[in-house]
Amino acid sequence: MAKSTFAPAEIRNIALVGHGLAGKTSIAEAMLFNGGANSRLGVAGTSTSILDFEPEEHKRGSSIGSSFAWVEHKGSKINIIDTPGDGNFIFDAFAALRGADAAVVVVSAPDGIEVQTEAVYHKAVELGLPRIIVINKMDRERADPEQVLVEIEETFGAKPVPLQLPIGKEEAFEGVVSLFQKKAIRYKKDGSGAFEKGDVPDDLADAVESALENLVETVASADEELLEKYLETFELSDEEVRQGFHDALKRGEILPVLYTAASANVAVEALMDLVTWAVPSPLERGAIEALDGDGEPTELAVTSDGPFHAQVIKTFIDEFSGKMSILRLFAGSPPDDGQVENTVNSEGERLGTLYALRGNHRDPVDAPAAGDILAVAKLKNTSTNDTLAAPGSTLKIVGVQYPPPMMEYTIQPRSRSDEGKLKVALERLTDEDPSLTIGYDELSNKMVLKGMGMAHLDLSVDKMARKFKVNVETDLPAVPYRETIRRKVAHVEGKHKKQTGGAGQFGVCYVDIEPMDRGGGFEFADEIFGGSIPRQFIPSVEKGILERMKRGHVAGYPIVDIRVALKDGKYHPVDSKDVAFQLAGSKALQAAMDKAGVKLLEPVYSMEIVVPTENMGDIMGDITSRRGRVMGMDTKGKKTIIKASAPLAEIQRYAPDLRSMTGGKGTFTMTFESYEEVPSNLVDRIVAASPFRRDADED
Repeated sequence: MAKSTFAPAEIRNIALVGHGLAGKTSIAEAMLFNGGANSRLGVAGTSTSILDFEPEEHKRGSSIGSSFAWVEHKGSKINIIDTPGDGNFIFDAFAALRGADAAVVVVSAPDGIEVQTEAVYHKAVELGLPRIIVINKMDRERADPEQVLVEIEETFGAKPVPLQLPIGKEEAFEGVVSLFQKKAIRYKKDGSGAFEKGDVPDDLADAVESALENLVETVASADEELLEKYLETFELSDEEVRQGFHDALKRGEILPVLYTAASANVAVEALMDLVTWAVPSPLERGAIEALDGDGEPTELAVTSDGPFHAQVIKTFIDEFSGKMSILRLFAGSPPDDGQVENTVNSEGERLGTLYALRGNHRDPVDAPAAGDILAVAKLKNTSTNDTLAAPGSTLKIVGVQYPPPMMEYTIQPRSRSDEGKLKVALERLTDEDPSLTIGYDELSNKMVLKGMGMAHLDLSVDKMARKFKVNVETDLPAVPYRETIRRKVAHVEGKHKKQTGGAGQFGVCYVDIEPMDRGGGFEFADEIFGGSIPRQFIPSVEKGILERMKRGHVAGYPIVDIRVALKDGKYHPVDSKDVAFQLAGSKALQAAMDKAGVKLLEPVYSMEIVVPTENMGDIMGDITSRRGRVMGMDTKGKKTIIKASAPLAEIQRYAPDLRSMTGGKGTFTMTFESYEEVPSNLVDRIVAASPFRRDADED
């Protein structure tokens, strides 16, 4: 059973963030091994890993969602949030940062700063979190820590402050010199984490002295009293440096750097030591952004006293226990009876047993403390980002904002027997991953799953099959083309006459039809004078026209932007009825479309594409090749923002294409702009390929 006596001041909450494959999970696994939470050193992306426990992660060899674990170290409980670094899943990392009190930004020594490193770093800054840089993979070929330090300063605009100097690099990396301890710490390379302390090597003595001076000066500069003393005496005590460092880190005024080779468990314990004494406890964290009952901005004080407030920072579906919600307890303790309120939807919930997690293993916690990160099972009306509070509170803790999706699939069950399960499976899937959204494609009558990219959607489909036993067929949604007319035509007849021996069917109408401005939709005007059509049958004519509009004329796509005026008609006192005038209206529109000529329209989207400046030319050329138009550009630092518009048909797969063209460093958003006429040279191909075509005389 997990120890239940950790006070809020003894808790440390860290999120391991960074680009994919930088070694975040390897660091977490080494921390768990060093703290005795695992009897062996887990390997990321394999079945030996505590944190990568999903089969999809074993298949990919990397994390696809945030996972949680805790370890005790030197009297502190360290809650570890291991986050994904792939751009398809990065918003899970953003949500997890809401639960952390510090961000440990992991950078690969051979690869340097990468696109998601930058994204998560800036999100941590936005949230006001202290940041610690860990330069990992120091034992790999091409490890270049000096260059990484340069990139950190250039990319983040903050001067990195090493707390260690590496002893060797690549295969020769064997440990670090600790500036705080003024000792060389050499590690065995067998994964045990065992080390020996000794004197600083002679060849590093000058560098250590210079680095220590830089550390002390940086700490002093962050505190007025310390700076005054330092300028007078040119020295600070070890305790003053440590306390000054802690305070500066808490305020985000210092960016410390450590070095590790996590897969060999080299120098990871030094990170654990730093976390216990330097990372602020939950009680030292500043107030949390919140909204009051009227939606006005306010703050929530992080305290062990006062009413209970927690936020759901992650949801996942456990194969055996069902829905599990990960809570960051910000204030107070859960009520004894477990009764709380979801302040987002005003639904009541009952908290059952709270658990401390280690991957998919959980231990019950008897006395939950403010500041902890714990899990609870089977909340019925609560999702990620929601706030749970003591009854009577209306305060909502601000959650992460998810961007619009960048890619979508239509999905349909492979088996009719799965149709009923599909909706439930999709609801559970989006509970786990709020960056997924569900829609409906009216053209194909299929559900639509929307996400951040092809890999995101493919993995979601795989997970739906494994967890919820629903297998689906996927495809890109049909482009929602539209049809309209080219010119006005007048006095077009629509006639329906049917005689079967008994009561017949008879209805005749005459209409004028003209194009409307783009986006005008549909307008029906009753311009009959006299009683050529009885009043009760005029809505029937309109209904028939609307039904025909849904079915299109040349390609089966809906007809839009037309005005139809009903001018005249004929009726029979016995045979005229509702259905006859519906069919007359349908035939009138069909005949009018033949005479007026048809335009095929396609949806055009506005795009904002953010890419490294060196990729700008390639991206602009690619947009042009997709029948797009570049509308403008802006440069911010090393990034270029390209504003463009392009037909949806040409950019449905843009997410993986952009990722490929920019090495994963490009991002984009797209929003619907307008419908425009399809170029004449493409019309025949689109019409021929349409799955919605019907025979022209089909009624």
